[in-house]
Amino acid sequence: MQLWPLDSRCTTMINLLLTHHDYVSILEVAKTLNVSRRSIYYDLDKINEWLQAHQIGFIQVERSKGLFLSSFQREKISELLSSEQDHVYYFLQPKERMQLILCSLFGHSQPVFVDYFCQICDVSRNTAFNDLKTVRQKLNKYDLELVFEPNNGYRVEGSLIMQRALFLYYFDPIIPLVQNRAIPGFSALNFYNPDEVEQIMKQLKKVEKRLQTNYVSGMLFSLSTLINNIMKRNESIVIDEVDTKEIFQSQEFQLVKIYFPELNENEQIYLAMHLLGSRVQVPTKIEQTEDVVELARQMVTDFELLACINFDDKDQLVSMIAHHLKMSIYRYKYGIQIGNPLMADIRASYPDLFDLTVKAARGIKKKLGMPIPDAEIAYITMHFGGFLRQKNIMVTNRILLVCPNGISTANMLKGEVESLHPNIEVVAIVPVEEIEQYISSIDFIISTVDVNTSVPVIRVNPIISEEDRLRILSRVARSSTSKVKSNQITLDKIIKVVGQYLNDDQLERVILELQPLFGSIEFNERRKNMSIRLSDVLTLSRIQVMHRVADWRSALTIASQPLIDEKVISDQYIEAMIANVEYYGPYIVIAPYLALGHALPSDGVHALGVSILKLQEDVFFEDRPVSVVMILAPIDKRSHLGIMKDIMDLFNDSQFVSSLSDCDHSARIYDLIVNRKKDEEVVDDGD
Repeated sequence: MQLWPLDSRCTTMINLLLTHHDYVSILEVAKTLNVSRRSIYYDLDKINEWLQAHQIGFIQVERSKGLFLSSFQREKISELLSSEQDHVYYFLQPKERMQLILCSLFGHSQPVFVDYFCQICDVSRNTAFNDLKTVRQKLNKYDLELVFEPNNGYRVEGSLIMQRALFLYYFDPIIPLVQNRAIPGFSALNFYNPDEVEQIMKQLKKVEKRLQTNYVSGMLFSLSTLINNIMKRNESIVIDEVDTKEIFQSQEFQLVKIYFPELNENEQIYLAMHLLGSRVQVPTKIEQTEDVVELARQMVTDFELLACINFDDKDQLVSMIAHHLKMSIYRYKYGIQIGNPLMADIRASYPDLFDLTVKAARGIKKKLGMPIPDAEIAYITMHFGGFLRQKNIMVTNRILLVCPNGISTANMLKGEVESLHPNIEVVAIVPVEEIEQYISSIDFIISTVDVNTSVPVIRVNPIISEEDRLRILSRVARSSTSKVKSNQITLDKIIKVVGQYLNDDQLERVILELQPLFGSIEFNERRKNMSIRLSDVLTLSRIQVMHRVADWRSALTIASQPLIDEKVISDQYIEAMIANVEYYGPYIVIAPYLALGHALPSDGVHALGVSILKLQEDVFFEDRPVSVVMILAPIDKRSHLGIMKDIMDLFNDSQFVSSLSDCDHSARIYDLIVNRKKDEEVVDDGD
């Protein structure tokens, strides 16, 4: 029996259920696969069709428990997967097909025709031609051109350095498909030869061993595949903007010369840059120009607009991101992959923050004309996260540096650490034997040597690496969050204090009056690590539909009325929104026909809330027509990030916008939003 084709996500989902002998919650499956609950239900339909085709019953779903496989289902599915294991292949998703086609174009040494794409992706010629249209659009974003000649097939014209960078960028997400031979036309792949790549991997492993380091998982495999293609294509690049003298003196370059003598000098420099750049800063000739600062400022401004916040220390944040961009632009250009083992944790712990950072980075990605890998986005996410603290709450992380490598190295390390985050204070630089006298007054230790102590320790290199920076930032973020949470004033804490002075009736009245002020905080605590979504705060009573309004001021006022009635905001908040538009212009028009009115929490916000006004006739914010006015009332800088993600995702969906334009009743709008946006894909940067 031929196995019904399933994509990689469905197969992973089945294997996850097989490893559990009890119910598995939808949330757990979604977190494991890094997708939404909505996507899980969509995949579940496909899996049940697959099960039905093999005369196996549907997967059991219980609302409060999750998914469950019976012992009979387990046995039959395991037998089926085992017997057909050698013939299993995934039904590729459109994005996976695009990635495969791009890698084939960048890695080929022979003519590539449409029949080849049909073979490796197992699709029709029409589908392949449609995929090539998408590929052409992607290439144009990076000043590359897809060219076709009848006798020579398809090829890419443009910067060879950019082609290599994009190869690594698009190859990374399909590594599991390649390594598991899960591609329909695996044997025909023109950019991957298992035996040749394995030999190159062995050489790189020797380099890794000689360097006494461990490269991030997947990095050497990607690099081996790229080197294999470089050798086949016999094309050389020109290295600029890099101080080659220092690279010549590096141990990485000397080892590359030993283990890869067949590469010319430029290619040896290129390979050494990848080995160096994934761990430490490659010496460049680029100074921190005003352009880099402006790129950082644009990213911060875009993030503020997307997240509906204002950073208190914006200039400091811009400076830090500019410093990071200065070090990173050459990595973007050459496709150098940084070691970031915390990326998965960052995406899982801060999904909304990560998603907003992806969107905020689109502007500079377009200006630079370079892809920005998720590992770099995760790094910038931690910078934004560190500055999203409540005003007037300064959380200092007191750090002890242990560095026996000499005073100059210690001072250089101190400067690097303090430049990472405004909440870092280096208490002292000490040798190992003096640690104990500081234990009671520090939050954690950063050390260049192994240390055995009760305080958390981050072991770093004397010359701090990108991975070291990520681990320090992650620790600071976790420490800051726990400190702020422990210092928050909650309803429970107030009741414990005042309860001893009130009788039962008085206490009950106090609780009823205070609860609306703390509802959002307690709600957030009940959810623990889950984000507050749009569907959590939007009620039917907060949605209005009207034919027309007098002007944009009236639109903001009327749209705010449900929140006024529920005492979520005060009149002061409406005044602040109007004053902001009068001063800054129509900045709140964040998408076609959508205005998102907002101001600061201190402008009269009592609880987290959202309201909507749908107009049948557009109102104009200067020259911008608007038919949907949403009001966001944020209680701080973080709690509403999930709501913002939902709003952006909804209004980037043309099908949703079209459906919304046809709605003429509040109930229809409510159903459309809640049923469609209980969850959405975690991240999709469009690449």
